[in-house]
Amino acid sequence: MKKTALDDDAYLYQKREEKTEKEKWSEMNRHQRMQYFLDYYLVKLLVFTGIILAVVLFVWNFISKSKEDTVLYVAVVDEVLQTEGTEKLKEELTEYLGADGKYRKIIIDDSFYMDDGGLEKLEVYLYNKQIDVVIADEAVYKELAGYVFFQDISTVPGVSSKYADLYVKAAGYKDEDTDSFEDHSTAKGEELPYGVDISASRISDIKTKIQTPVLSIAQGAENMENAVKLLDFIYKQR
Repeated sequence: MKKTALDDDAYLYQKREEKTEKEKWSEMNRHQRMQYFLDYYLVKLLVFTGIILAVVLFVWNFISKSKEDTVLYVAVVDEVLQTEGTEKLKEELTEYLGADGKYRKIIIDDSFYMDDGGLEKLEVYLYNKQIDVVIADEAVYKELAGYVFFQDISTVPGVSSKYADLYVKAAGYKDEDTDSFEDHSTAKGEELPYGVDISASRISDIKTKIQTPVLSIAQGAENMENAVKLLDFIYKQR
């Protein structure tokens, strides 16, 4: 079959299409190369960059959340704290403890109610070492102390002797080998100062229901040092 001019053009067109990117690039001047890049690569580059940024942001967000740290957790029992005063207290306490309020946080939680499963909730939180400080009315404090939830505050490093006159004693848990499993040993142990009366402290400015607030430090508190600093803070800032 005789080749036509159309066949020749088609063949030449096909040959041009088969040129490598390198060959195409070498035949272009600067202006053509810029236009070629904009037409064929810019969109792909932007999409690729967007994907990379999304991955980086996801990883950063994950790492940032994993670094969140509670520097002090205060559980307040049977109380509804004044919102504005509590937020102001948290802000000042955050600065006092050198936290940032985002990744190093202070939590003041007044969602523990004894008539609504508060004892069980408190026990779970304490078992998992989430709580550092418990504030409760004196009668409730004495009940909680009987479950060996709190540390003898007179033995906590850093607690000033100036608080000795404010110690509130309570009977702890009686733990003896002579007791049988059926014995009820709660609040039958030695009376020790498991708490400090903080009625005259700054807490009185934000409480609404508790009459005689007592501050206790949780047994094995993760942030023991900050718990002691809280006690100093609420009295110093009064």
